[in-house]
Amino acid sequence: MNLFKSMIMLLSILLLVSCTNSSLVSDNNPPSSEDVDQRDTIEFWHTYSDIETKVFEEHILPLFEQEYPNIKIHATRLDYTDQLKNNILASVADNKQPDVMRIDIKWVPELAKYGVLAELSELEDFNQLKERFIGFLLSTNEYHGKYYGLPVNATTKAAVYNLKLLKEAGLSEPPSTFDELIQAVKYLQTKHSDVYGIGICCTEGWGTLPYFWTLGGNLTDDKFTKTDGYLNSEASIRAITTLKMWYDQRIIGPSILRGEPGNWDGVLKGKLLMIDEAHWFHIVNSTGDNKDLLKDTIIAKFPSGVRAGTSIIGGENLIMFKDSKQREQAWTFMKWMMTEQPQKILAETGLIPTIKDVVNNNPMFTPYLEQLNNALPRPPVSVWDDMDKVYTRMMERILTNEQPIKAAIDEAVLKIDAMLLNQ
Repeated sequence: MNLFKSMIMLLSILLLVSCTNSSLVSDNNPPSSEDVDQRDTIEFWHTYSDIETKVFEEHILPLFEQEYPNIKIHATRLDYTDQLKNNILASVADNKQPDVMRIDIKWVPELAKYGVLAELSELEDFNQLKERFIGFLLSTNEYHGKYYGLPVNATTKAAVYNLKLLKEAGLSEPPSTFDELIQAVKYLQTKHSDVYGIGICCTEGWGTLPYFWTLGGNLTDDKFTKTDGYLNSEASIRAITTLKMWYDQRIIGPSILRGEPGNWDGVLKGKLLMIDEAHWFHIVNSTGDNKDLLKDTIIAKFPSGVRAGTSIIGGENLIMFKDSKQREQAWTFMKWMMTEQPQKILAETGLIPTIKDVVNNNPMFTPYLEQLNNALPRPPVSVWDDMDKVYTRMMERILTNEQPIKAAIDEAVLKIDAMLLNQ
């Protein structure tokens, strides 16, 4: 019995015990003979938001079906919950999976490992299509040298500064390097005892990897097979030592360990000079109580250090399930979603496009699109979630003096490399 079938059998038993119904899509009310559509129907599952779903259903689908009248998209919206990935696997075990799904980029390697995804790199037009994407976005779909998805919308983080603090520090524009940033923070702290320099959301990879990479650190080898010689290299130890020093010197604020001020309030209310955040910071705060405070912020690319300022990639990918009964039609739909028209329309909802040739009409997107050209994915490995937990705990132990820097790193290397042997 292969790995996937074994895992699915166990998962199915657990879900049957814990849930009365693990099916994501109801089987009730089958269509009558009068409702049967002669077109080829693609089942598409997604987790778009309310406004994104409205735009997708009212604008995107009619455009696609106008261009491809013989193909119908039956779209089903699912809630993004902690159980969603397990429910997807249970649906695969019951042979009730969709043809195409929009999923978190982190899930692609794990689902590919289980053997449930169609390999896209062997399909027609893939080699031409792969040149269309910005930066390293396509690499979030790679597993063992093959590709199992396409990036449909992207997320990355840019630097967000408090304008008043910048001006008080004598800067007319955001600093381009961390050296310049640190100098500004030290000056501000001679005037304000409650001001910090940098707000980082957390010790997780999403929070700290941009700094680690920019300061010269390397998490794994190029093929993502080991951390030994990389995470514990001299360059990586220097990067983490610098982060620890910045935290001790109050350059990095308490938010990295869930303390106050929080990042959003901190930068909006002048307690943090800089935070790193995705574009949703601006979307959420553009209305409501923080609308006026948002005017006192400015977005810029990540400051440079040992390397050019390097951010992190997030977002969603489109995948096709291996047992799709409409592979040709599903591939047609996936390729069409990577063209300018649907990408541009969905961008109006706040989703950042993934392809190079979309004309950007939203000034807010500009620094994020520029940053995507210098942003890296989290390692595309099937064990990333567990790997991230070890990395996170390592950073916590270092920042809180629970463990010396090198000892914490060496322990993390041993644990992570054991995981990577099985991925």
